[in-house]
Amino acid sequence: MFLHSVGAGLAAAIVAAPPTTARSAPLPAPNRIPADPALLSASDAAALLQAKRLHPRELLEACLHRSARFDGPINSWVRTYPELAYEQAEQAGRRLAAGDAPLLCGLPIALKDLIAVAGLPVTACSRVLAGNIAAGDATAWQRLRDQGAVLVGHAQNDEFGFGGICAQTGNPWDTTASVGGSSGGNAAVLAARFAPLAVGTDTGGSLRIPSSRSGVSAIKPTYGQVSRHGVVPTVPSRDHIGPMARSIADAALLLSALTGTDPNDPATATASAVPQGGYPLTATGGTTPLAGQVFGVDRKTMDQLPAALGVLMSGFLDLVVRLGGRLRDITMPELPGTLLDDSVEIGRYHHQWIDRLGLYQPASAAMVTSGLAALAAPIEIYLTFERERLRYQHNYNRLLIENDLAAVILPTVTNDRQERRNTPPDPLDTSPPTIGANYCGAPVVALPIGRSAATGLPFGVQISGRPWSEPELIRIGLELQAAEPVWEEMPDLPDGTRELPDTARSAPGRGPDPTGTIVVPPPFRFVPTTATS
Repeated sequence: MFLHSVGAGLAAAIVAAPPTTARSAPLPAPNRIPADPALLSASDAAALLQAKRLHPRELLEACLHRSARFDGPINSWVRTYPELAYEQAEQAGRRLAAGDAPLLCGLPIALKDLIAVAGLPVTACSRVLAGNIAAGDATAWQRLRDQGAVLVGHAQNDEFGFGGICAQTGNPWDTTASVGGSSGGNAAVLAARFAPLAVGTDTGGSLRIPSSRSGVSAIKPTYGQVSRHGVVPTVPSRDHIGPMARSIADAALLLSALTGTDPNDPATATASAVPQGGYPLTATGGTTPLAGQVFGVDRKTMDQLPAALGVLMSGFLDLVVRLGGRLRDITMPELPGTLLDDSVEIGRYHHQWIDRLGLYQPASAAMVTSGLAALAAPIEIYLTFERERLRYQHNYNRLLIENDLAAVILPTVTNDRQERRNTPPDPLDTSPPTIGANYCGAPVVALPIGRSAATGLPFGVQISGRPWSEPELIRIGLELQAAEPVWEEMPDLPDGTRELPDTARSAPGRGPDPTGTIVVPPPFRFVPTTATS
């Protein structure tokens, strides 16, 4: 079933899933604390925090110090919240000392500037929302807060999540190059080691594209697996909230805390339960851990890659085979396409600022104007697009089933480098190979596979599966990253101190939504499916 409306009565009956507090998932056991604790992965830091060998305050201080020392040319943070963060670090320290704290407790985190935290600004990196204060907490942040996460700050993103470059932020590997978007600030924070974890959104690749360009990892979960309540929408029917981190293990640790039903977001009624003890964090290992699994490879997309990226992709596929996997050539289904796409959803949300069009950046203004115009189009055109999207869902599922595929492997981007200040003609360009997973709501893990011999910049792949197959995809990612830990590489950062934008907490805003804006649901609610017809 594709178009489905969940009534208020059913939504109220959904019981919000409690955050997982299980600590049974195995963690690595670091032998030492580095001179700069900010260099620790989330898993290593969690192990040290749980063992009481590291205090959350020490870890936070290291992240803030490193940010102040290097964020000048990168400009990854929109705002930081040191006063609040130190308070949270001390609280986490007390929970850890008591000996019964969740694995996430004490870990510093960045949020995309679309995610509401009560009493703090949430501006979508737009002049349109200048001075806007969140009226409440996004469900995603509430769950992390309850488990003891430490909020360092909000990171930069493309305005309202529309773009794919995040031009205000430099790539830590080369600050003249694009960091990718729209969750570009998150990716920069992770690559530069300013924080070990981040939460972003993905509407057409916004978790995966910056991860690929920055050498970090991400998980775009199944649509509805993580609540969108309290998050500024981009295109609601394909907005996904998900974790970003340096490795798939770290992202899985964060996803365990984010997942669950939420009566404020009816889409989460379809969310699958987190495995007992959380998602897996360690690889099985051995010589052929992928034995018996078949992976689809779209050669047409592969052929679009420049030579240097083609070499990296071929090497990665060789790794899959060495670990026991088998490859099968496939052709990805044709993307949905009609005279009018889902831009009407943009128009429904941004209509509240029709008197502020002059405050949008030019590319965003064009997108918003198009969305506003779409509101006047006959509803049948929108319905036709939704039928095309359902066709794509069915065709994608059939592709996996008929070819007995464990997953599909695609490059995340098809160009070697993008300039930091180039503006794309269409902020929600449908050409990247990432957008198909947003149309069908399928889960994807994204991981780096090396750096281009032509530019020296990172490049990554995305591995997608059937809806609700997060545990299987995470296991695949863990095995690949254990065999070749490319994710451990880090850039040599240029010197560039920055006085971090220090913002204090204030009284919550008026609402009505936690974001302080008027959020309306899409005309029809999208529900992921495993059906083929």
